[in-house]
Amino acid sequence: MILWKDLLKPISTTINHQSSLHEAMELICNEGDEVVFVKDNGTIVGYFNHQELIKQIVENGDLQKRVEYQTDVLLVPFQNSVEFFHNVSVVLGIDEHGKVVGYCSLEDARNKLTQLKLQQKSQIFNSARIGVITTDHKLGITSVNEMAENILGLSSRFLMNRNYKTLLAIDKLEDVLNGKQFVNVNNSINFKQIIGNFSPLFNDGKIEGIIHIFHLREQLEEAINELEWVRSLNEDLKAIYSSADEEILVIDSKGEIIRAAGTFLKDFWMLQSSNQLIGKKVNELQQRGFFKQNILEETRKKGKGIFVHENARGRKIWSVATPIFYEDKLEKVVIISRDITEINQLREELEIEKQKSNLIKQELDEMIKRKDHEKKLIYRSKVMENLVEQIKQIASVDSTVLLYGESGVGKEVFAQTIHSYSQRSEYPLIRVNCGAIPENLIESEFFGYEKGAFTGADKNGKPGMFELANQGTIFLDEITELPLNLQVKLLRVLQEREVMRIGGVKSKKVDVRVIAATNRDIKKLIEENKFREDLYYRLNVIPVTIPPLRERNHDISCLSVNFLEQFNATYKWEKALTRKALDVLECYDWPGNVRELQNVIERLVVTTRENSITGEDVMAVLYGESKETKFKAIIHSIVPLKEAVEEVEAQLIRSAMDKYGTAAKAAQVLGISPATISRRINKLFNEGERSNLDVYVT
Repeated sequence: MILWKDLLKPISTTINHQSSLHEAMELICNEGDEVVFVKDNGTIVGYFNHQELIKQIVENGDLQKRVEYQTDVLLVPFQNSVEFFHNVSVVLGIDEHGKVVGYCSLEDARNKLTQLKLQQKSQIFNSARIGVITTDHKLGITSVNEMAENILGLSSRFLMNRNYKTLLAIDKLEDVLNGKQFVNVNNSINFKQIIGNFSPLFNDGKIEGIIHIFHLREQLEEAINELEWVRSLNEDLKAIYSSADEEILVIDSKGEIIRAAGTFLKDFWMLQSSNQLIGKKVNELQQRGFFKQNILEETRKKGKGIFVHENARGRKIWSVATPIFYEDKLEKVVIISRDITEINQLREELEIEKQKSNLIKQELDEMIKRKDHEKKLIYRSKVMENLVEQIKQIASVDSTVLLYGESGVGKEVFAQTIHSYSQRSEYPLIRVNCGAIPENLIESEFFGYEKGAFTGADKNGKPGMFELANQGTIFLDEITELPLNLQVKLLRVLQEREVMRIGGVKSKKVDVRVIAATNRDIKKLIEENKFREDLYYRLNVIPVTIPPLRERNHDISCLSVNFLEQFNATYKWEKALTRKALDVLECYDWPGNVRELQNVIERLVVTTRENSITGEDVMAVLYGESKETKFKAIIHSIVPLKEAVEEVEAQLIRSAMDKYGTAAKAAQVLGISPATISRRINKLFNEGERSNLDVYVT
């Protein structure tokens, strides 16, 4: 949308409405403006230009005669969008106080809008990688867009005014001038194979030439091949689903099951065919006891989730629900379920899963062989692939980089990668955690100090981090933790590229590439006056946002295997992750990101007894033992409040007695007297809890 304020010109020359032609002529000669505005009592009432003035002088001959002027002027708010009016030639823009701030002729406005529309159309065609060439009625080339130049490898200077027919060597162009249209025509220009459409070019209903819109044929063929690849992949996925031992349900945004694939878990659903599930609502299945939660609403609110469901016969399934969004709206939910009732059957499959894990490991080994001096970037997701390509491009220049990302996403690894790919890789990378240095030592650590600068200083002085990083890179982690007084000095270093030691009198030039990182909202800190805005703009030259691990779950498997190899090497073990274990890891939300994943893998390596780390092992670490629901106070359905309170009380007492063994200790933890807990235990005992509580009663 174009506003009048974008088109207005300043009013520099005005004249009184009673002025003579002679005065008007002198004014135009002295000021040299194209348009002169006429005022009456300080208000603009009209205008004239030098052509109209000359016409009046020629027609009248008397220079003392009062100047005549045009009055087709309209006042418009300068913040309004441009629109056109009848019987008006000039608009005057006024501000919110009614003051005239400039003028614009409607003819100039139309020309400007036409120019902008042409630019927009050109940008659209260029962005769509479409070449456009137009000709006149004699087939002489009249326009060539930028993409046409790129496709053909010929400049517009070479193409303009040439006869297009001689370049194309086809006989259809005359037919186009007669009104015909041809689509998907193959041609060759400058040894470039193209395919496109020829159409008549109309002006006021008459054909004045032709327009040729075309693509590079090679690109079109690539697109066709890609579509064929997608079709083939779709067929492969259908075959995989049909042979998988997992059930796949697809739910639409209204909560209705629209598709079922894979192995139908008929023992759980108590139905003969998956077709009997199609069309059923999630809330209906929840009411019948198949689901404990409304999966649609849970995934809508929280995203990907893990659910364990049990039917009336005691069959259990473990489900992973993944929401699929389109333009920020939930389109469908894909639920992958496995029957976990038969634990022994899962154990029998462990060896098969181990073999699969070894195959995955071999594939991942090829993916993670990326040379790095200290740490590696391990990934296989598309988003990380694109980010690494961006990092490599950034590394080739010396611009300051600001890394954004949650705690634990690996900002230091990205800083190391940028340094390793840069021309400074042979020089040091100095890492500084701004939040880990005491405030009274930050300045001396950053900029160093001269000998005798303060009590306790090294007698020889000490260079600061910036000096140590000279010709290399300095990585300022947790940059938002810097106190404001240090932010001012850091800003000067970034601007002047020189440092002065504490107690020094001379500045020293430093050649340092700066990479900063934060996990906080800097703009919010600026609003709270906790971070300097000028320092932010100095650091935020190239912002790079590192996605959290939950947004790139394709990287979880390769990261897990990489960490497993590291800890196997450290502890001289040969642990392996099963496919089920990797599935569970991929379904976890990972609030602590890569750092949390590394800690979990180390815990699994250290605590598991068998060499094969199973899905149950992972679930126990991430969610707690599945059999320990007795340790959680849970109400599974709507019951009277009194019964719910009694059930929670019973669960808490059982959990406390199981954990601490004595009524006295359990009473202390629960905040009640030993007499009270004894009465509660006796009550539970009388109600049939002997199996769990009789040992404590005695």
